[in-house]
Amino acid sequence: MPLPDFHVSAPFTLGIELELQVVNPPEYDLSQDSSALIDAVKSQVQAGEIKHDITESMLEIATGICRDIDQAAHQLSAMQQIILQAANTCHVGICGGGTHPFQNWQRQEISNDERYHRTLETFGYLMQQATVFGQHVHVGCPDGDDAIYLLHGLSRFVPHFIALSAASPYMQRTDTRFASSRLNIFSAFPDNGPMPWVSNWQEFTGLFRLLSTTRMVESIKDLHWDIRPSPHFGTVEVRVMDTPLTLSHAIDMAGFIQAIAHWLLAERPFKHQASDYLLYKFNRFQACRFGLEGIITNVHTGEQSTIADDIERMLEKVAPWGEKLNAGSAISELGRFVKRGKSEAQLMRDFVADGGSLTGLVQKHTEIWAAGQ
Repeated sequence: MPLPDFHVSAPFTLGIELELQVVNPPEYDLSQDSSALIDAVKSQVQAGEIKHDITESMLEIATGICRDIDQAAHQLSAMQQIILQAANTCHVGICGGGTHPFQNWQRQEISNDERYHRTLETFGYLMQQATVFGQHVHVGCPDGDDAIYLLHGLSRFVPHFIALSAASPYMQRTDTRFASSRLNIFSAFPDNGPMPWVSNWQEFTGLFRLLSTTRMVESIKDLHWDIRPSPHFGTVEVRVMDTPLTLSHAIDMAGFIQAIAHWLLAERPFKHQASDYLLYKFNRFQACRFGLEGIITNVHTGEQSTIADDIERMLEKVAPWGEKLNAGSAISELGRFVKRGKSEAQLMRDFVADGGSLTGLVQKHTEIWAAGQ
C-alpha cells in the first residue's frame, strides 16, 4: 500500500489516545471480554471514540481533533463517565497503569479484528505479550517536512516523557526494578525504538517504500516506533508513555508535548543530524529503568544531568509556549509533580512496601480511575 500524502493539519492541534485495562473484580485479573463493554458504550459517544485494542483485556479511548487540552479533557472525561457506568453494569473495573501486575500473557485473546489477526500471524506470541497499556499523543503539523523536523525534535525528550509517565514497575507478579517495564515488551519487534534517520518527507517516503518491500509493513499503522509521523491524520504521534493512573496526568502530559512542539516549530532551536541518536537508546534505558532519577547524557557535549533536573529546565523554557496554547496549567502541575519526587511507579512500590497486595494495588487503581480525577 503506498504512503498517503501528508494531510494538512492546523499546527499544534491535539489528539490523545489512552489504552485502558479492563479487570474482573474481586480477583482483579484482566478481563477477556472488553467487547461486551465496548459494544455497550460506543454508540453513546458524541465526541471522540471508544474502540478495541490488541487484546480482549484492553479498550482504547481517543479524542477527536482538539484545539487545546481543555477540549481534550472535556471529551475524555465524558467518555470516562460513559465507560464507568457501563462497567458497573457489566461488573468489570477500569484502570490505568502501563502493565497489569500479575496477568499471564498466555491467557490473552486477540481482538476480532482483521489487522490484529494478520499481525498475530506475523509476530506470534509477541502480540499476546503486548497486552500493555500506553498513552499516545498526536500533534498537528502543516506539512511533511515540518513533521520530520518535529519528530526529531521531540525525540530529544523521549526520556522526559517516559520518566514523567512511568507506571509499570510490576509484571508477571514481579517487581521488575524498572520504573517503566512496558517498553521492554516491544524490544523483540523489528521496529522497536527510534525511526531510522531521514532528513525530510521525501526521504521518509523512500524509507516507507523500502520497508514495504519486506512485506511486514502495509500501512503506517504497522510501524510502532517511539515517535512516528501519521500522514493520514497530518500529525506526529508520540507513543512512549505508560497510561497514567489519572486522566488529569494524561492531560498534563499532552499539554507538555504540545508546548514543546510549539517551541520547536516556532524557534527551530536544533539543526538535526543522524549523530543526535548515538546515545538515544542509552538515555531511553535510563528513563525506563530509573525514571526521574535516571541520568541522561548530551550526545554532543557529554554533559550529564538527572532527568528530573532536565525536565524542570524544559518546563521553564516552554512555559511561555504552553500559555499560548492554554496549557499553562499542565506545565505548572508537572513542575509540582517533579518537585514531589515520586512517580506513579514509586507510589505503586510504596503501596506494596506498606503491606498491600498486587490484587489490592489493581483494586486501588480502579478506585483512582473511578474517582474521575
